[in-house]
Amino acid sequence: MIALVGLVLTELAPSEPAWPAPHASARNAHASILPPRSVPAVPASPSHAPVAPEDELVKNTPLCVGSSVRSAGRLGETVLYRYRRDGDELYVGYFVYFSTERPWGDNALTRRVLPALAIDAFYSHFLFVLPGVQRVLYGPGDIEGALVRYRIEDGRLVPVAALADDGGHRRVHLRGEELRAPDGRVVLLTETWSHQLGARNAAARAHGVTCFEGARLEPLSAAVAEAFRLGSESAPLRAKPAWQRATD
Repeated sequence: MIALVGLVLTELAPSEPAWPAPHASARNAHASILPPRSVPAVPASPSHAPVAPEDELVKNTPLCVGSSVRSAGRLGETVLYRYRRDGDELYVGYFVYFSTERPWGDNALTRRVLPALAIDAFYSHFLFVLPGVQRVLYGPGDIEGALVRYRIEDGRLVPVAALADDGGHRRVHLRGEELRAPDGRVVLLTETWSHQLGARNAAARAHGVTCFEGARLEPLSAAVAEAFRLGSESAPLRAKPAWQRATD
């Protein structure tokens, strides 16, 4: 009986699309959502799409993601982006994927055990078997967003400001110097188990960061937005700061 119940619960669980992974060749790195079971794969970006100068600028500007705490959730192999140019400024919305959003880690919830257990049993994984409230309400994985405003200088991007969420889903305005590492990399930092990217002084505080550039930075496609229930600029559903048009 127990085995039968487990089998039924497994079949009821919705299949998960896989976040795009980069191809081996950076020149033609068009990732796809890998098929769960028999679901057809969909491209992250059309292979025939022309490469705009703005795309080259974004791909040549390393974006690094770090955390000041230990938390559950594996980073995706790529960060997806969308952009809007306004003269010599480029607004880039980044979509950062974590495999799960669970309360375990270096935080008060874990140290007290019971709060983390309660959240994990309902929000993350209902009864530790079925997908929980997070999956039902928002979709697969945990996707966080940030919008970075760059100034284009001599063929490179210099961060001026950014917009992201803090652990309470409140908007945080970040200064360019908080994001810019001495070697020119742009750093976003999370300091909460739910992975929001609005931590202050990211470049100075982040250690052991994961960096994305070239083929690991991919344009967001409509197919990915639909598969992961991201919404759109007019109706953002997830990673909302990445859909914004301005950082002020």
